Amino acid sequence: FFETCWSQFPRPCANSEGLRTKECCPVWSGDGSPCGALSGRGFCADVSVSDEPNGPQYPHSGIDDRERWPLAFFNRTCRCAGNYGGFNCGECRFGYWGSNCAEYRESVRRNIMSMSTTEQQKFISYLNLAKNTINPDYVIATGTRAEMGENGESPMFSDINTYDLFVWIHYYVSRDTFLGGPGNVWRDIDFAHESAAFLPWHRVYLLHWEQEIRKITGDFNFTIPYWDWRDAQSCEVCTDNL
Repeated sequence: FFETCWSQFPRPCANSEGLRTKECCPVWSGDGSPCGALSGRGFCADVSVSDEPNGPQYPHSGIDDRERWPLAFFNRTCRCAGNYGGFNCGECRFGYWGSNCAEYRESVRRNIMSMSTTEQQKFISYLNLAKNTINPDYVIATGTRAEMGENGESPMFSDINTYDLFVWIHYYVSRDTFLGGPGNVWRDIDFAHESAAFLPWHRVYLLHWEQEIRKITGDFNFTIPYWDWRDAQSCEVCTDNL
């Protein structure tokens, strides 16, 4: 789950070759080998997904790219060893640091209402930077796998800024399912919120977002603050709908 959620659409694999071979095992620049294999960071392996049947909320099969993710796009990806992570095993798993990813460090998320004005302004500045920084590692799909051609001859991917990347990831996993048929039927089926993956998916989603913000700011102590609805009584910009 961790690896396939992390992957999404790495830039090195978002091309005709990646779609044709269905392999996403990019080279790690640290040693010039796929998945950092020469350094023992990982290796290219077949993707393993669950064969459990879909729940009653999704009585379909073979109509949506998100089914048995990411097999519609890739069936071989990097499998990272130890505490290594990332789509090419060139990073550390969440919570680990250092050149060999051997240092464990806990992160503490704070209530944004308890942060100083300077800290709040820094958080906002980070979000603004993310909105104005094209993500160097990931792109988004602008079409379905079928629209990209049987052999990937028409790849449909686009650059996106780091902030909107995570807007898109959340949209992609929760958008309606296209069922086709008369009138181009869409069905409101939410892969992120109507399944057992609701809590772990959002957990990894926020960890990934934090990681990308840290990379563009260089602030590796950054954590996403939370907001307690009980603070609405003293919140000058809150509304009754929050």
